[in-house]
Amino acid sequence: LIDLAQEERVERIGEMCRLDYAQSGVLASVTAAQCILESGYLTSELASEANNCFGMKSLLSNNDWEDSTWDGVSTYRKQTREEYSGQVVTIEADFRQYDSMEDSLADHSAYLLGARSGLSLRYEGLKDEKDPRTAIQIIKDGGYATDSSYVEKVCAIIERHDLTRFDDIDGV
Repeated sequence: LIDLAQEERVERIGEMCRLDYAQSGVLASVTAAQCILESGYLTSELASEANNCFGMKSLLSNNDWEDSTWDGVSTYRKQTREEYSGQVVTIEADFRQYDSMEDSLADHSAYLLGARSGLSLRYEGLKDEKDPRTAIQIIKDGGYATDSSYVEKVCAIIERHDLTRFDDIDGV
């Protein structure tokens, strides 16, 4: 996919996310925009070397959600930038390595729908949420991203590429 033009990659990402939305209930537009942001339109080192399209670290919410497509072992180690209390730092971390981008996508949705914080779902209310901004805010509030402008960045990508067109799952 990396050899495709950016708009062709957007279409492929959108279609993969539309199929996932039909299964998971996580808006395709939101998942596609997260994928685009997190993977640089599938050109990032993690996407190309580990099929990890969302920057999913190996240790997330105690790794206890159902339907994970990660094998629990395969990792890819790299440096990453994180923002904590307005300070950006570089750390080295282990990220999940997947057999395919589709596995990365499925694991991302399974995580968002199944990760817990104590007895509560970490992203309560995300499943079947129809408003992209609300969905992204639920994800941010649940602790998914450390970037203070994550909601605005994801929403801007949704608007730039009209990704809400992938939220129509009739006939999928």
